[in-house]
Amino acid sequence: MAAKFTAVTAALCACLLVLAGCGSGGEKTARPGGDLIFARAADATTLLPPTTTQNEDIWTLQQVYETLTLNRPDGSGVEPGLATDWEESKDKMSWTFHLREGVKFHSGKTLDADDVVFSLNYARDQEDENNLWAAEFEPIKDVKKVDDRTVRIDLKQPWGPLPSYMALFAASIYPDDFGGHDADYMAAHADGTGPFKVGRWNKGQSLELVKNPDYWDEGVPSLDSVTFNVVADDNTRRLQLQGGQADINQEPAPLSMSQLSRSQDINAQAFTSTKILYFNVNNKEKGLDDPKLRRALSYAVDRKSIVDVVYAGYAEPATSFISPGLAGHSDEVDSSQFDMDKAKQLVEESDHPDGIDITIQIPSGVADRELLAQIAQQAWQDIGLTVHVQKLDDATLTTNRTNGDFQVQVSYATSDVSDTSQMINFLAVTDDSGVRSGYANPNVEKWAEQAVAEEDPEKQNELYAQIQQQVADDAPIVPIAYQRALYGMSRDVVDFEPYVLGTYGLKETKLKH
Repeated sequence: MAAKFTAVTAALCACLLVLAGCGSGGEKTARPGGDLIFARAADATTLLPPTTTQNEDIWTLQQVYETLTLNRPDGSGVEPGLATDWEESKDKMSWTFHLREGVKFHSGKTLDADDVVFSLNYARDQEDENNLWAAEFEPIKDVKKVDDRTVRIDLKQPWGPLPSYMALFAASIYPDDFGGHDADYMAAHADGTGPFKVGRWNKGQSLELVKNPDYWDEGVPSLDSVTFNVVADDNTRRLQLQGGQADINQEPAPLSMSQLSRSQDINAQAFTSTKILYFNVNNKEKGLDDPKLRRALSYAVDRKSIVDVVYAGYAEPATSFISPGLAGHSDEVDSSQFDMDKAKQLVEESDHPDGIDITIQIPSGVADRELLAQIAQQAWQDIGLTVHVQKLDDATLTTNRTNGDFQVQVSYATSDVSDTSQMINFLAVTDDSGVRSGYANPNVEKWAEQAVAEEDPEKQNELYAQIQQQVADDAPIVPIAYQRALYGMSRDVVDFEPYVLGTYGLKETKLKH
């Protein structure tokens, strides 16, 4: 009897061990491979970096193309990219970059100095009307090949931030002469050195990136592919994430974050960012060409209430158009005052004391932008203006902005490099960058040039403070809030962390499967 009981017990234990083994073997673990589904509001519009200002384009192309230097994830500066090291000349009139060996383009061509010379000259070609970023490279006089592994950049004036600007996506490196193609071809096809290659692109619906098996940085990427699905409506993206049809939801509605965080299968996170939300004002439009009326718009906006009501605390009131995440942000400038009496007074003192008729353009299906526009609409009507809200698709919004066919748009920007000068140029100086506010102030342009040439950080920040105060006085745009980068993610997603300067950290991302 005892022997029989022992035998039965042993058999039961063996079965339990087998079952336990099956259970543990079935658990998901983070390991190489997997296909990530990424839901976002808009599609990419082009595969040619310098011809766009849209973050959906920029952050996607930064997975495909690379630059001489790369932004550090924390936004604190740059690290080696396609260049392993670089040095400034003693007279500060040139920089020399030494290229990484063994790097291949997705087409199979090996990277050399000719590719870099061609790419940087293309990036700074101001005669190309489609190149929206050429003015960023104005200090560059020439780009020369020293030998196959070395490139020298000669300057018109000392330019200390140059290594930071070599990380700008518009300075992406292509094969020499686009590999025998032209810009139109490259806008629909890509040939970079990045961790991912472009797979299928169903325009307006989805864009697939596939793993680059020949990537120079061994061990990454982990993912086999990433598919960006276009889901314009905030609520639909949330439902897809909750239903397992998407692994990542980019920019969930702020008011939905608490709901997402209660799900045991979803991780709702707010990441550090340089993102600034603002009203882009067309300074060339009748009425809006008056600084007093533009300042009235700013005084009438209750930023504290907007942060609490619209952004659920995932933002801070914007005091300047320069984010606190950048070294040049000035704490002495504050354009966030809410004062309805002052706003009404400025309207009365303006060239249009009886008010004007304006339309705020917003993207369709984005709940926070709609609520923000409605709050502004009511506030601006209370100071005597007639205000309409117009919902448009992203492509139309971009076209309207590029053509100057708008009065006010709800927009946002993130810095693409670690140096403050880029946001200065983008929002306050370089009107052909794509913002198209029509703003031009000779003092701002002069101080911006002086700041770039200034080697003393303290004096440089003084110039940046002057610029921020002048922009606050002129109110060419109306800064609203500094917002954190919001993402909803399946808990099967591991090590996804967007960089402080915006781009997706997909090279490091893994999936449990």
